[in-house]
Amino acid sequence: MSQELPTVSEIYVKGQTNMEKIEVKLPFSLGTYTSAIPNATRNYLDSLFFTPCFIDTAEADTSITLFGQKLKTPVFCSALSKYPFMSDNWATDVATGIAKAGSLMMLGLGGSDELQKVIDTGAPVIKIVKPYRRTELIYEKIHDAEKRGCIAVGMDVSHALGRLRGDRVDGTDMRGPQTSAELKKIIASTKLPFIIKGVLNLSDAEKAVAIGAAAVLVSNHAANSFLFGLPSPLALPPIAEKVGKKLVVLVDSGFKTGNDALKGLALGAKAVGMGNPIVMALMADGATGVENLLNQITAELHRSMVATNCAKLVDINKSILTTVR
Repeated sequence: MSQELPTVSEIYVKGQTNMEKIEVKLPFSLGTYTSAIPNATRNYLDSLFFTPCFIDTAEADTSITLFGQKLKTPVFCSALSKYPFMSDNWATDVATGIAKAGSLMMLGLGGSDELQKVIDTGAPVIKIVKPYRRTELIYEKIHDAEKRGCIAVGMDVSHALGRLRGDRVDGTDMRGPQTSAELKKIIASTKLPFIIKGVLNLSDAEKAVAIGAAAVLVSNHAANSFLFGLPSPLALPPIAEKVGKKLVVLVDSGFKTGNDALKGLALGAKAVGMGNPIVMALMADGATGVENLLNQITAELHRSMVATNCAKLVDINKSILTTVR
């Protein structure tokens, strides 16, 4: 087995450390190399402000029907997979909290047994499959999800480039790019709604419509698939405007609060996904932490909907936003 190469960052850090040992000072930094997308996303979301209305505002309703499921909130759990620090029952804990909060869960990597345990919690579950080079594995996982009771399936096409951890790439031997023709066959092979995850441009969004996808998830996978890919909130508006009446447009990556969720909805998404915030809630207090987080986020969303005179989710649009630089 060949030795794993050090990352660019690791090489630079070691070089600087060794120079310091011989008292040579050469300032050198990668700057925001691996954090450019999260930083840009946060800066953009924080530049968006609401103009509130406090007279004659209506009570707000945050409920939504998505893929045939009546939910209490348009905020969902983005596709998660197990981190090394998580317990073996992490997925069922997340799903339990999701179910109690009236939301839905997307599940990434994991086997059939784990998927079944998550479904058994009563949470609506969407299985997101990787773009495997072994096409038969894609069909196998989709059909397994359908058989076990998932409400939808999908593929995060952006992971065709492998997985990015910081600035280290792996998984390229297992995953590869998918053609429109193959995706169309995959979509036609299931009765479940199919989601194309990782859409960041109009071309991919229009191809998703053409091949029969039920939804697109505007997502840069929190920068874990491609460095310097367009931040989701910036990519969202033109996609929603172009294909929003033809399929469901969802968004994730970098959204953390109820106000963030309202901004995502105002930019054109029908629902907003959160991943890392769910992980933080899980580590804070297990299933209860996940439930509490989603309830608090939904409460903040409700409050801000009232303040912007949006009685229902369909009332939310870009007119409630003002950019402040």
